[in-house]
Amino acid sequence: MRYALESDNPSGILVFVVPNFFTFQRLYGPELADMTLRKVEAALDECRAQYLADCERVHFENARDGCFFFILSRAGLSLDVLADLAMTMVLAVRHATNREVVKLTGQKLEIKAGYSTVRLNMGVDVSDGLYQSLCDAQQVAAGQLNVNRLRMMEEFRGIVEEPRIMPVYQPIVDLNTGRVLGWEALTRGPEGSRFHSPTVLFDFAEEVGFLFHLERVCRQQAISNFGPLDPQQKIFLNIHPHTVGDPAFTAGQTRQLLGRYGLKPENVVFEITERHPVREFTLFFQTLEHYRSQGYQVAIDDVGAGYSGLWTIANIRPEFVKVDMSLVRCVDSNPVHRALLETLVSFSNKIGCRLIAEGIESETELSTLMDLGVHFGQGFHLARPANPKPPVSVDLPVKAALNDQTFREWKVSLPVGTLAEPALQVEPTTRISEVQHLIQSGPATPIAGVVVLEEQRPVGLVMSHNLNRELGTRFGVSLYYDRPVSRLMDRTPLIIDEAASVAVAAERAMSRDTYHVYDQIIVTRGGKLLGVVSVQKMLDSLARIQVEMAKGANPLTGLPGNVAIEQEIERRSRAGVPSSFIYADLDHFKVYNDQYGFEKGDRVILLLARILQWAVNRHTGPDGYLGHVGGDDFVVITPPERAERLARAVTRCFSRLGPTLYSRGDRERGYVEGATRNGDKGRFDLVSVSLAIVDCHGQADLIQVGERAAEVKKWAKSVPGCSWVRDRRRPVGESPDAAAEAGDY
Repeated sequence: MRYALESDNPSGILVFVVPNFFTFQRLYGPELADMTLRKVEAALDECRAQYLADCERVHFENARDGCFFFILSRAGLSLDVLADLAMTMVLAVRHATNREVVKLTGQKLEIKAGYSTVRLNMGVDVSDGLYQSLCDAQQVAAGQLNVNRLRMMEEFRGIVEEPRIMPVYQPIVDLNTGRVLGWEALTRGPEGSRFHSPTVLFDFAEEVGFLFHLERVCRQQAISNFGPLDPQQKIFLNIHPHTVGDPAFTAGQTRQLLGRYGLKPENVVFEITERHPVREFTLFFQTLEHYRSQGYQVAIDDVGAGYSGLWTIANIRPEFVKVDMSLVRCVDSNPVHRALLETLVSFSNKIGCRLIAEGIESETELSTLMDLGVHFGQGFHLARPANPKPPVSVDLPVKAALNDQTFREWKVSLPVGTLAEPALQVEPTTRISEVQHLIQSGPATPIAGVVVLEEQRPVGLVMSHNLNRELGTRFGVSLYYDRPVSRLMDRTPLIIDEAASVAVAAERAMSRDTYHVYDQIIVTRGGKLLGVVSVQKMLDSLARIQVEMAKGANPLTGLPGNVAIEQEIERRSRAGVPSSFIYADLDHFKVYNDQYGFEKGDRVILLLARILQWAVNRHTGPDGYLGHVGGDDFVVITPPERAERLARAVTRCFSRLGPTLYSRGDRERGYVEGATRNGDKGRFDLVSVSLAIVDCHGQADLIQVGERAAEVKKWAKSVPGCSWVRDRRRPVGESPDAAAEAGDY
C-alpha cells in the first residue's frame, strides 16, 4: 500500500457512507440491518469489478458501527475522473440495494459518495495520510458532489438538449379481448452510453436537480414519436411525484404538445410511480384534479413495491392501478401472490378502477392472471418495448379466457349509457340554497340528485335525501344554506362510462356503503357528463332483460335462441349494416354421444359455445353477436372484415381443446369406432367443427341465407378436421349493379 501511495501520481479514494444507519437499525432490527449491509457490500463489489478491475491496489473495509466503506483506486486518477466514478457507482449501489430495501421497509436507504486523492511524501506515516484523505472524502459525501466537476454532467446535458433520448412503447393488452388498451412510453438513453439505462438516467437527473427538465423532454419525445393512435387507445406517460410541482408541468405545455400531434387529453394517462414518496400533498392533489378536469386520467404505478400503496390509491382514486412485477412474478405457483392479486382485483372492482399487471413473462402467469380476473396486462410475454410501436398479436390462453366469468358476462351486456337520463347540473360554487330550490322545482321524485360539474366533468353529487338530512339538523340551515355546494357534495360518487354493461353497473352500485347505495349513478362519455341512472331504473331494466332473455335462451348455454337471433338479424337489416353470418356445426358429434353419453356430449357443446363467445369478444367486441340455434348448431353475426379472423381463431382453438374431451386411448388413436345415423359401422375421426361464412348486404332474406349456409357448410364438412369456408359469391341482398360497381361481380 505504501508503494502505491508514494508513487509520483496521487492515488484516488472513494468513500461510500450510509448516514442515519443507527436509526435504520433501531427501527428494523439488527437482522435486517446486517442483511442490508451485505447487499451494499455485494453491490460495491460488483461496481469495483466493473469500474476498477485493473486498479493497482484495492482496499475494502466495512466498519459496521459507522457503516462506512472505502475503495482505494489506482494511481493517476484526477479529481474529475474520481467524481464521475463516485456518481456512477453510488447510483448503481442505490439501485441494487433499494430494490430489496423498499420491498421490506417501504423506505429507501440513503447512500452517499465522496472522493479525494491521497499522496504521501517519504517519511509520512501511511495511516495519518490515509486518514486525512478519508476525512476529505467524507466531507464531500456529507455535502454534495460538485456537479460542475462531473464530466458525466456534460454528457447528460448533451443527451437531454440534443435530445438523444429514445422513447420505446410497450402495449397494455385487454386480458378479456386481446385488444390493445394503450401503450406505455418508456425511455432509453443512447446505446452504449452509461445513461442507456433509464434507472441511471433518472437517478442522475434527480441527484443533480434536472429531473423536471428531463421528464419534460421525455414527454415531448414520447408524444412526438408516438405515431397514429386508435381513438379509444391511450398513451401512458410516467410522471415522478415531485414533477407535479414543476410550474412548467401545470402551465399547459402537455396539452399544446398533444394538439400538435393530433392527440387529446382523453388519450393520455399519467402514471404516478409509487416508488417515490409524495412530499407536498396539497399541491399534488390539486394538480391532479386540475388535469382530471381537462380529461386526463391517472394510474398508480408499481403498486406493491413502494410507498403507502392503499393509502395512495384511496386518496388519488386512480382510473388504473398497475401491479408491480414483484407480485406478478410466480403468481402461478405462489399462493400468497395469488391471494394478494385476488384481493386487489376485488378492491379495484369495488372502487371503480382497472387493474394492470406488469412484467408478465410466461403463459402460465398470464393464464393465472386471467383466471383471477385481472383486467389488463403488459410484459415481455405479450410484447417487448420497441420504437416504432411493435405489432401486437396476442394469443390469449383459451382455457383462461373461457372461464365461468366469461360465461356469465354474455347474460346481460346492455350498455348502461342507454339508460342515462338528463341530470340536474350545478357548479361547485353554487350556493346550497340554490341547489335545494333546483331540486324542489324539478321533477317530483322521492330520490333526486344534482351533479356538480367543472368544465362538464363530474366532480361531485348531491342527493336530496342526504341534503335534507344535513339541513334538518339543529344548526344545519345556519351552517350551510349560504355556503357553496362543494361543502356538502359527495366527492366520490359512482361514475361509470357509458359503455359499461348494466350488470357491471348494478354490481358496483350495490357494493357502495349503506348511506349511498341508492344514490344516482353518474354516466360519462369521454369523461364528460352524459346523464344519470337511478338504481330503480337500472334494476328494473336488468330484471326485464333477464326475463326476456330467459324466454328465448337456450337452456344449456344460456345463449339467445332462434327468436332472438331472428330479431337481431332483422334489426341489422333495417339499419342496412353489412354483416357476415358464420354457421358453426360439430362433425362426428353423434358418434361421440353414443360412445361417451349425453352428459359428456353437453360438455362438447358447452366447449364450442365458450370458444365462440371468446372469439366474438376478442375479435368483434360489441359489434358481434352469438346465438344458439339448437343442438350443436350456432350462428355468429359479425362485421364482414372480421369474419375470417374469427373463424381461424375458433378452428385453431377447437383443434387444440376438442381432443381433451376424449380418453387417452382415443386421443392417441385419433379415431373412435361407432355407427352413423343409418347404422353403418366404421372408424370416425374425433369431433371437429365446421364453419360456413355467408355475407349479407342490405335486407337479409333469411331463407336465402339459410340455403347458402347449408351449401357452404356441406363443403366445409367435406374437409377433414376443423375447417371454415367462405361463400365467395355475391353477398345476399346486394344488387348486381352494386356488385359490379364494387368490382366483385
